[in-house]
Order: sequence, then C-alpha cells, then structure tokens
Amino acid sequence: QASKNISGNTAGGWVNTGVTIRKGQKFSVNATGSVILASLSNGKYTPDGPEGTAANLYNYEGAYPQYGMVVYKIGEAGTATPAGSKFTGTAKQGGILYISIYETVYNASNTGTYNVTIKAF
Repeated sequence: QASKNISGNTAGGWVNTGVTIRKGQKFSVNATGSVILASLSNGKYTPDGPEGTAANLYNYEGAYPQYGMVVYKIGEAGTATPAGSKFTGTAKQGGILYISIYETVYNASNTGTYNVTIKAF
C-alpha cells in the first residue's frame, strides 16, 4: 500500500516477503496496480514508474529506480534495485527478499496499491 510501504518511510518502508533467496537462485517479481504519490504532485505511478503528466516531470533512464517503481532488495542491508512490473533475475547474494515502492520523500497521504507476486525457482 502506498500509504504505508514506501522505501523513504521513516519506519523502514520495506515489506518483508518471507521469501528467502539463495545466492545464485533465480527469482521473479511481477506487479500490477497504480498509486498516487502525494509528495510528487499527486502524480500517478505504475510498477514501472511515472505515468501521464508525472512521466513528463520525473521520467528518466538509468540503473537507478524511477519514482513510484516497485523495487526489491535482498537482505536488510541490500540495495534498492528496480523490479518494475516484470522482473526475472539471479540473486547476487542470499537473504530475505524485501519489496517497496520507490519514493525519496514519504507522504502518508499517498494512495493506491500494487499487487506483487514473488516466485523463487
């Protein structure tokens, strides 16, 4: 939920999926839904990042996550890594998989939900 689980949230903002990933194991993250991020001019976002007018303001290319994007990390000290709406990869380290919505300034007035499916294989 955008109003609770944001990576910039002072309470941590990461959702513990309860899924343990081993180093070298393949896993996937698939997400659907949309959120409105109050701190980013009430722009609409999808698991892949900005949509509509928000895309004109905040869309950029690169290895860093885009605002509103679904991100993951492996282990509590892991790095926020872009997952978007459809990601499949191989774990570079082992640990519990955490997910969140990327936003740098958390606002409790955010609304919306992403539904995320995690698979380890």
